[in-house]
Amino acid sequence: MSEEIFVPDEVIAPLSREEYGRLKDVIKTVNQHLPENQAPFVWDMFNRLRGMNETRPCTCASAGAHWARAVEHLRNWLKDK
Repeated sequence: MSEEIFVPDEVIAPLSREEYGRLKDVIKTVNQHLPENQAPFVWDMFNRLRGMNETRPCTCASAGAHWARAVEHLRNWLKDK
């Protein structure tokens, strides 16, 4: 469950309050393993927050570096907010 903390809309732009809360919740669950059902959301947020449209990699072990880069970027983005 997400903590209820007031964050002004302009701080979390371009995300809505709901997307911001979901992103926080999803990133909290990612450790050494990214749940496959969360992969599309993570990659979409990664692209969106960077303003890019990089093709989503597969979720196999060989693409782990791409996913680690995405998760690290999202964690840093959340930390800065």
